[in-house]
Amino acid sequence: MRHIGFSGGALIVELGTVNDVSLFFECLKLFVEWKYPKQNWHLLTDRLYKRYLRLEDVEVAKEQMMQVRQLFMELPSSAIEWDQTILADPEKSKLNSKLLMLSDVFSRFFSAFLECLESAEVMYEEFKFYPGYQYEPLKVVITDIPLYLDDKHRSLEQYDALGPDDPPFWLR
Repeated sequence: MRHIGFSGGALIVELGTVNDVSLFFECLKLFVEWKYPKQNWHLLTDRLYKRYLRLEDVEVAKEQMMQVRQLFMELPSSAIEWDQTILADPEKSKLNSKLLMLSDVFSRFFSAFLECLESAEVMYEEFKFYPGYQYEPLKVVITDIPLYLDDKHRSLEQYDALGPDDPPFWLR
């Protein structure tokens, strides 16, 4: 099973398997959109899930992710129906469903998000005046080599070209 993580700036942080990252985004969509139906979650449910976070979206995305974390602190891990066959196989999932709250189960996701976002911002501030330097945004990537290299060298235009029904590259 492939491993997936966040990448931003000079940092890559592995989060877990495809199943783990898919479950995180399913929970985000299910619980957050249910709790805050009038709020636009496009930055996390589309931009981060499928594409990348643009520099101008960083602050709002950070606020939204902290809002998700806060909500997950209120939800017990039993709020989701765990597939025991997936949990029993460490190749299929690295999550610990026995932790009390969803925020505990996905704690690595929240810290990795902030770490990679900070790396992207620091790298941009440090190198933005260098000829040819481009912002290295936060995005979801395959962390296994050599597949990571495909993600690393994939142009932002390819991400932007994804249609509404296209799966993200990390799910292909």
